[in-house]
Amino acid sequence: MNGKERVLKTLSFEPVDRTPWVPYAGVQTANLIGVDAEEYLKSADNIVKGITKAYEMYQPDGLPIVFDIQMEAEALGCELKWAKNNPPAVATHILESKELSELKLPSENDGRYPIALDAARQLAEKFGDKIALYALICGPFTLALHLRGIKIFSEMMKKKEDVDKLMAFCVEVGKDLARMYAETGVEVIAFVDPMTSQISPKHYERFVKQPTLELNRYVRNTLGLKVTSFCCGDSTKNLELMCQTETDGIAFDENVSLAHAKEVASKYKVSFGGNLPLTTVMLFGSPIENVEEARKEMEIGKGTGFILSPGCDIPYNTPINNLVAISNYINGKFSSLDDLGSAQDDGAEDEAEFEDVEIKPGHVFIEIVTLDSEGCAPCQYMCEAVKIILPKYEGKITWRESLVKTRAGIKRMAKLGVKNLPAMLINNEVVFDNITPSEKELMDAIEKRLS
Repeated sequence: MNGKERVLKTLSFEPVDRTPWVPYAGVQTANLIGVDAEEYLKSADNIVKGITKAYEMYQPDGLPIVFDIQMEAEALGCELKWAKNNPPAVATHILESKELSELKLPSENDGRYPIALDAARQLAEKFGDKIALYALICGPFTLALHLRGIKIFSEMMKKKEDVDKLMAFCVEVGKDLARMYAETGVEVIAFVDPMTSQISPKHYERFVKQPTLELNRYVRNTLGLKVTSFCCGDSTKNLELMCQTETDGIAFDENVSLAHAKEVASKYKVSFGGNLPLTTVMLFGSPIENVEEARKEMEIGKGTGFILSPGCDIPYNTPINNLVAISNYINGKFSSLDDLGSAQDDGAEDEAEFEDVEIKPGHVFIEIVTLDSEGCAPCQYMCEAVKIILPKYEGKITWRESLVKTRAGIKRMAKLGVKNLPAMLINNEVVFDNITPSEKELMDAIEKRLS
C-alpha cells in the first residue's frame, strides 16, 4: 500500500496497514530550499522544489500543494501584507470600498492562481501516483472575513441576508477553484476555514453549515474527489456540525482533544486528522519529544480513520530534524526512542520576557495571545477587532499582541492561564476565549472595566 492509497482509504473510513502521515508543510518547505515565504509563494518552480524536498525528507503519505488561504482574497482585489516567515495576511477588505455585485469570480489567470495551478500540475505529474496531493482552498466563512472584515460579526446579527449573499458568493469562488484544481490531477480538496472556530454552534448552523455542505457535495459528487474540512483554533464546539456537512474528513489543532474528536468523527464515519502541537513540540521540542508526541497521538487515534498531521501550517523555522524524526518513526526506520540520541540544543538566545502592565484607573490594557497574526486568520481578526475601536478610546487603551512562537510567549501564556488561541484579555482577565467579538461586544466589555 503506497501513501496515496493509504490516505484515500483512510478518507473513505476504511482500514489501512498503518497510520497515514500528512505533514502540512506550507512555507516550511520554503525553508528547505533556502528562500523566504514571499519568494516561495510567488513562484511555481519554488513550490515544486520545496514539495519535492519535503517528499524526499519527510516520507509523507500526502502533502498540501500550497498552504495560503489568502490567495482567493488577493485575486478578488484585497491587498496583502507579505512576511518573510509566514504566508501573507489580508491588509485591506475589498468590500469596504466596493459592492458585492461588482466582484467577479477569479479566472485561471487572476492573482496567483496561475502559480498554484501550474505547481499542482507539475506535482501531480511527478508524485500523483505515489502520494495524495491536497489542494487547499479558503473556506467560505474565512473568505467572507477577508472580503468584508470584522464588520461581518455585527452583520450576522443585524443584516443576516447580506451575510447569506456573501457566503453564497464565497461558495461559488470555492467551487470554481476546486474545479480548476481537479483538472490538474489532485486527489483531495481541503477547505480551510479557521474563522469558524470563532463563532458559536448557533451561528455555524445558521451561516456556515449549508454553504459547506454545498461545497462538499460539489467536490464529492460533481468532481469525484475526496474533500476534507480543516479548522484551527478550538473548534470543539462545532466538530459535530462539521461532521454533518458530508465531508470525508475533518482536521484540527491541539486545542481540540483528539480522543473527543475521534469519538465524534467515528460516529459519522468521518476521517479525522491532527494534531501535533505546532510550537511547544514541533518548533521548540527535540526529535525525541516529537516522536513521543506522535506515538501518543497514534495510540489515541489508532483504528479506522486517523491521519497524523500537525495542527496547522508548520512554522517556517521548525527544525527539520523534528519532522524527519516523526517520519522515520512512522516508517519504521528505527526501533526505539534511544535511536534518536539526546535532546537537541537549539542554541536559542535568551528572549526578553513580556512585562506586566500596570492597570490604572480610567485605563484599559488589552492583551491578545496569538500564534501569530501575520499567518493565523483568527489571530489577525481578533487583533483587527481591537484596532478598529481604538479611535473611540483615545488615550484610554493600551494593547499588545503576545506571540507564542517564542519561548517568552509560551511562558506568558502559561502565566496568564490561557488555554486556547487566540485569546483576548482585558486588564489581565480572559474575556474572549477563542472567539472574535463584534464591535459592540468588545466595547461593552471595555466600558464595563472603564466604569
